Amino acid sequence: MFKIAICDDEAEICTQIDDILIKRHDLSEFEIATEIFYSGGRLIASLQKDSDFDLIFLDIEMPGLNGLELGRIIRNELDNQTLQIIYVSGKESYYRALFDIRPMHFLLKPFTAQEIIADVKLAMKLSSRFNDVFSYKKAGQTRRIPIKSILYFQSINREIKITTTTGTDSFYGKLKDIGAQLKDYPFLLIHKSFLINYDHIIEFGYDHVIVSNTDYLPISQSKRQKFKAFQLEYEFAGEKNDY
Repeated sequence: MFKIAICDDEAEICTQIDDILIKRHDLSEFEIATEIFYSGGRLIASLQKDSDFDLIFLDIEMPGLNGLELGRIIRNELDNQTLQIIYVSGKESYYRALFDIRPMHFLLKPFTAQEIIADVKLAMKLSSRFNDVFSYKKAGQTRRIPIKSILYFQSINREIKITTTTGTDSFYGKLKDIGAQLKDYPFLLIHKSFLINYDHIIEFGYDHVIVSNTDYLPISQSKRQKFKAFQLEYEFAGEKNDY
């Protein structure tokens, strides 16, 4: 079940998106559930009760709690870094303000059914990818954790320290082997000692990044050009839905 929230104070916009998804077009092989909210306050109340939406179509300009404020609450207060957000607006002037919220896409009204379907397909691919698990062995036992929960790996002598959204652990291994195992996911070697999950970065600097638990991680000089190229390619792919 792929759960989608639609939040807009204009009932006709909510109905339009919902109708597109109900008709399914070429999404007929997927099971989709939608829920409509006519205010940011009602949506955030639902999210605070642990509603497990995979994707939100979110209007920016709403009375009361607007889409920008709600997005920041989702990322910062609820610490939800994986919920996909697609902003919908009649104005193009919000791009810079949206940067720290890291939305999956920005749709300009009026939108088309093709745009809605393309974005849902991309969100499904991202969700499917992050439902996978990473396995490692420790003390003779195999441990499995969701890849979406991994912030980064750190090499310390012969051990690997793994930092997740719930804490840390360590095991024997090599970063190059882990990188090969995760080659289909957005993990990037930013330093000889750090392999990071790009989707948990909340701040980008010239020589560092900060991840979602506020850890500061250095980007070595030899990795900066490759990191920048990866960043541009990854962000561009998200905008163009070219996956």
